[in-house]
Amino acid sequence: MITTDQIINIKKPKLKADIIDVLKNRFSPRFFTPEKIKDKEINSIFEAVRWTPSAYNNQPWYFYLIERKTKAFKKVINCLPELNQWARTASALIVACYLKDKDENKAKYAQYDLGASVMSLVIQAQSLGHYARQMALFDKEKLIKEVNINKNHHPFVIIALGKLGDYRKIDRPLLERELRPRERKRKDNIMIEI
Repeated sequence: MITTDQIINIKKPKLKADIIDVLKNRFSPRFFTPEKIKDKEINSIFEAVRWTPSAYNNQPWYFYLIERKTKAFKKVINCLPELNQWARTASALIVACYLKDKDENKAKYAQYDLGASVMSLVIQAQSLGHYARQMALFDKEKLIKEVNINKNHHPFVIIALGKLGDYRKIDRPLLERELRPRERKRKDNIMIEI
């Protein structure tokens, strides 16, 4: 039987240089507690998003917070493929959308800016003791209809959010996926002297 502390230890990165703890301790789990996230923590997480830099200060993002035990939560889960059904253990799901702009210069940075805002969300959540895992595999058309997403909001990722679950209670097939060490695919694509 494996414990949550053992999972945290398995996920510790092998660093080439020291980085801040919130980045060092961050990983993307697939198993959460059902514990509700406190309103003040949600407010803090989205305040971090609000202050994310963006091209032209356009802030071309919109987030839908869907809490566990709601009809909308079940609808979002139904838009996920079997591979991502583990997300039903999350305390909340967040649908991260980018907004297209009529100004072509602003529009071309929307997805980049959304990515930056999601990183702010993830780091702020981590600093509060919550973990996040992002999913790009979902039925976008079904989600737009099922959750009544605004037609100007383009769903890009769904983020599962919550505290780590008790890994002594995890299903065996999911545990095997969670036991994989946290690695980087490439080690030479960061810094090149010119």
